[in-house]
Amino acid sequence: MASSDTIPLGTFLFQRIYQMGITRILGCPGDFNMTLLDHIFNVKGLEWVGCCNELNAAYAADGYGRARGLPGVLVTTYGVGELSAINGVSGAFAEHVPLLHIVGVPARPEMAERMWMHHTLPSSADFDSPDHEVYMRMSAPVRCCSAHLTDVTTLAKDIDAVLTTVWKRSLPGYIFVPLDIVNAPVLTTKLDVPLVLKITNPDPQLDDLLADKILESIYASTKPAILADLLARRHRSRELVMTLVNTTKFPSFSTDLAKGFVDEDSPYFVGQYNGRLSLPGVAEAVESSDLVINIGPIISDSNTGGFTRFIEEKHLIILHPAYVSIFGEVHKGVHFLPVLEKLVAKLDVAKLPASRPVASLAIGSAPVVLSPADISTSYFYSYIVSNFLEANDIVFADSGTAQYGINDAKFPGHINFTTQLYYSSIGFALPAALGACVAQREIDENKVGPHGRVVLFEGDGSSMMTIQELSTITRNKYNPTIFFINNHGYTIERAIHGPEAKYNDIAPHWKYTELFATFGADPSTYFCRRVTKRAELEELLVSAEFKEAEHKARFIEVEMDRLDIPWRLSAQVAQMSEHTAKWFYEYSQKMGEVPRAT
Repeated sequence: MASSDTIPLGTFLFQRIYQMGITRILGCPGDFNMTLLDHIFNVKGLEWVGCCNELNAAYAADGYGRARGLPGVLVTTYGVGELSAINGVSGAFAEHVPLLHIVGVPARPEMAERMWMHHTLPSSADFDSPDHEVYMRMSAPVRCCSAHLTDVTTLAKDIDAVLTTVWKRSLPGYIFVPLDIVNAPVLTTKLDVPLVLKITNPDPQLDDLLADKILESIYASTKPAILADLLARRHRSRELVMTLVNTTKFPSFSTDLAKGFVDEDSPYFVGQYNGRLSLPGVAEAVESSDLVINIGPIISDSNTGGFTRFIEEKHLIILHPAYVSIFGEVHKGVHFLPVLEKLVAKLDVAKLPASRPVASLAIGSAPVVLSPADISTSYFYSYIVSNFLEANDIVFADSGTAQYGINDAKFPGHINFTTQLYYSSIGFALPAALGACVAQREIDENKVGPHGRVVLFEGDGSSMMTIQELSTITRNKYNPTIFFINNHGYTIERAIHGPEAKYNDIAPHWKYTELFATFGADPSTYFCRRVTKRAELEELLVSAEFKEAEHKARFIEVEMDRLDIPWRLSAQVAQMSEHTAKWFYEYSQKMGEVPRAT
């Protein structure tokens, strides 16, 4: 039992999480974590949000992290629970999302004696004893830190180290809590020690030197540009980046992964740079610059137009969480945030070069893709974004045609947009939007930011993976607006290979607008409609019943053609096919193989 000057380990852990501003815990119960879950209710103001399965809970924790900027907290049980969640955690790791995965594990004596507890795997070496640590090793590649809480003398220190590292690195971390240590005493005074969350570099003088070098390059340039990418968003630099944009007035660009990070209604925003798959004129504007300040890049196939990004190193400054590179001179172990802070503080407006007017850059329009259906992808995203989205909305597009179609629509300012374009786990977006709803409720309750609606663009194929979280949404009275794209299967996969293949088909006759009722949702918590014509959609969005349902979960099923493929997706597939064929040929030549047709 804890004395008056101590509290149980479980209470300390959740109280520490609450001190970070997190008030909701996601996950699923299991017999190795339920005594730990009891301690959630010992922390006033902390709530439990149970999900339908651990994978969905991990997606939701990821979505929370993207919407809030704080770590999403996920609790699962040992083995079966943590393995179900690991794909969702992997996506957070790939795209730099802060996430804390707490796993309830067997008691220390059970693990020490290698007892045959349920959920365990036999040792691969001899099969005559279980390997209790195999799951910890499985998650090692997708976490930045971990703590197995076995030493009662260092519990607070171990927890604090994980929490601060997850925050600073914006990556997932793990805490493994043995069943027998949940009630171990921790000094209450440990809660009075503030978590050190400010990001600093080992050598502040180097930060100054790098900021000065970058400023010299800015002052000497004649055609500078700013290019913001995903890691700028993940590492919470938006205010600094927008200050840089607005102060310098340089032409500014985002990548597809960072869409909306630079306000698209800014007079200095030009467009999205995605290599040769950008809108006409965008690539030329970026690549003709004599200085490109690239903040937070992820150089992946889908974020570079199939590896068609061509920015010469002699013109390129990269600000990254792991390094700063100035024209090819790389400084490893330097986080960009302290450097960017000093750069912005020292910026001398009088020394800035004259900026190129955005209007002079002659940016072209997106191609219009025709469709046999009345509602086409080209029409849908341009109309919805122009007529529905508002500043401060939190927007998700699933890993399908939505993430390509929405890129041609111009956002209003202050949009927090997510598409998992890099990791691209189909099914991610719906439970991630649930996590964003959790985050937005916290923001509203604690008045720590503006109110923003959660808006989801979800495909029917993706939904098959995670649709049951609609029940969690309505059970907790969350109110996202879901535009559900019914294009009769895995259209993104049809674009890649097998447009008529059976493996790209799904069950064709689901009654999607009846799912809330099937899940037992209270009719007062949701609003559903199905539209097949443009006129129906346009009338619905301005109707009184739709607007009055804003406090409910709104679900709009939109009928589209099964082969309505956004031009960006078609171009991406063609470019990657060409790229892959070239590399296959060169590799086979190198290995002395005879190239085969594919």
